[in-house]
Amino acid sequence: MKLSIALANTKPGTSKTTSSVMLAYALHGAGHDVLLADTDPAASALEWSDAIGGFPFDVIGLSAQNPGTKLSAYAGSDTVVIVDTPQAEDHGRTVRSILRVVDELVIPVAPSTIEVERTSAMAEVIGEAEENRERPVRTSLLLTRVVASARSGPEVREALHGAGYDVLTSEIPRWETYSMAYGAAPEKSALPPFEKLGNELLERAGAA
Repeated sequence: MKLSIALANTKPGTSKTTSSVMLAYALHGAGHDVLLADTDPAASALEWSDAIGGFPFDVIGLSAQNPGTKLSAYAGSDTVVIVDTPQAEDHGRTVRSILRVVDELVIPVAPSTIEVERTSAMAEVIGEAEENRERPVRTSLLLTRVVASARSGPEVREALHGAGYDVLTSEIPRWETYSMAYGAAPEKSALPPFEKLGNELLERAGAA
C-alpha cells in the first residue's frame, strides 16, 4: 500500500462515512489508485455505492472479525486505502484491528464542546491498538462541520492545539451538500476541501 488512512471516532454521526467517501473521490480524481474499505456492520459506504451504481474506485466490505489482517490482500503497492470504521464505543475490537495496521488515523470532530470531550475517549482505543504495533499510529484531528463566520472553529482549533492534539490544517465546512450527500454521486463543488485534505495526508506520509 502507498498509504492507509482510517477515519474513526468513538461515537456515530461524526461524519466518518461522508468524509471517507468524499476523500476517496478526491484522491481518485487526482489520479490515485484508491480502495475504500467499509468495516462498519451497517455497511453505509457499500450501500451508498450500490445506490449510485458503483463508485468509480474499488470498494470492499470487510467483516468485523479482524478486518485489519485482511486489508493488505486487496491493495496494490500504489494503492491509497481509506477505511471507514464503525463507532468504537460499540465495535472496539473492529476499530483496534484496523488501527494496528493503518498508517494514519483521522478523527473527525465538530467544533462543539461535547464532541471535543468525546474525542479524548479515542486515546484508550489507540493505546490498546498500539500494543501490537512497532511504532505509534500517526494520529490527527479533522475539524468538520465548521461554520466559516463562527468563532467556534478557530477557538476549538486553538484549544485542541493547546491540549497537545495534532489538528490538520484542512477542515470541512458545514455545507448542506454534505448533509444531503448520502446516496448520490458527489458534486464537483463539494470536493475541494477533501482535495486539500488528501494532499495534506499524502504530504504527512511523504507520499505526495
